[in-house]
Amino acid sequence: MRTISLQVSRVGAYIFTPLFVVLSLTLAGPDLRADMIAGRLEKESQLADLYQSKIMAFWNEHGERRDFFGVGGVHIAAMAFPHPTAKEGIVVSSGYGESFIKYREVVYDLWQAGYQVYILDHRGQGLSERLIKTNKMQQTDPQVVKRVHDLGYVENFGDFVDDLKTFVEKEAKPANERLFLLAHSMGGAIASLYLERFNADFVAAALSAPMHQPDLSPIPNNACWLLRLGSRESYVWGRGPYVSREFDADRDLTGSRIRYEILKRGELDRHPQAQLGGPSFKWAYEGCLASARSVRDAGLIAVDVLLFQADDDRVVKAYGQQKFCDTMNTTRLGSCHLRVISGARHELLIETDVYRDRVLDETLAFFKQRGHGKRIGNNALRQGR
Repeated sequence: MRTISLQVSRVGAYIFTPLFVVLSLTLAGPDLRADMIAGRLEKESQLADLYQSKIMAFWNEHGERRDFFGVGGVHIAAMAFPHPTAKEGIVVSSGYGESFIKYREVVYDLWQAGYQVYILDHRGQGLSERLIKTNKMQQTDPQVVKRVHDLGYVENFGDFVDDLKTFVEKEAKPANERLFLLAHSMGGAIASLYLERFNADFVAAALSAPMHQPDLSPIPNNACWLLRLGSRESYVWGRGPYVSREFDADRDLTGSRIRYEILKRGELDRHPQAQLGGPSFKWAYEGCLASARSVRDAGLIAVDVLLFQADDDRVVKAYGQQKFCDTMNTTRLGSCHLRVISGARHELLIETDVYRDRVLDETLAFFKQRGHGKRIGNNALRQGR
């Protein structure tokens, strides 16, 4: 999720013990451990070469478009990556302003770990259909066209959840015995709401810096109503259309220059149709309400959740994530596992290797531990299409 914050929100430092990592790798089994340890060794330094020779080659060979129509007939862009031997799948729910083109490396790593992978562009962003359209008069002005195209908008946050449900039912469930959910930022709020409504689709979930409490400073935490004072289809204060810019070590939401340049800026420069700028007042209002609801109803979640909290997060607040886990654990002790990644920024899945590898390794170990003997309901196994 791109920040709608006007000031930096920092959480207190948390001293993370490496014991969990060691234990996770031990329990994961030799094949998975070998893949996790060797598969991404020094990968950040090699990414510029690997991106075309391996990652893009993989994407072109194994990726299949699985577009569909979501709530209200909105066209949703989606992809599947069938695996020749896997009977388990991972569904990815991405963050605000993101497209699956930004997740090429993540998808590659998950597939190499032995999973089928499914990912969609949420409505109104990425390569999916925009919800605010230009009129005939506006179409004559390129600046107006871009301003309208790049506006983050959603009519109802629940539409994101319903779209994801359609995708899971149509593509992921028929092809897998077990499914896992990996979500980032806004996608984490969507995933949380999904799990609160549908408890039989996934075996476990991992949430990367989930949007359980967006930093709306200077607006008070519980004052979502203030966002209704702005025009529904206008950018929130201080935001506008997408602008391509070079990496800024002090400003950006990842510490990895190479991943920013290749996966974020580079992909969006090559695919301007996927660019998204700041959110509208309507999006911010809906997101504020949905985030609070995701925390309030966390006790309804019936599967175990691994939650990664970025220590240096400038987009979402730590309190909401802590409250989410506390609510889950009050209902079902030990069901939510909070991991604070000290020093990491918001975009954990494109962070430097020291942070990103820890998140992916723990996620894969977590999924493997909780996948034994569990199956999703009502699935008729179907490989490919």
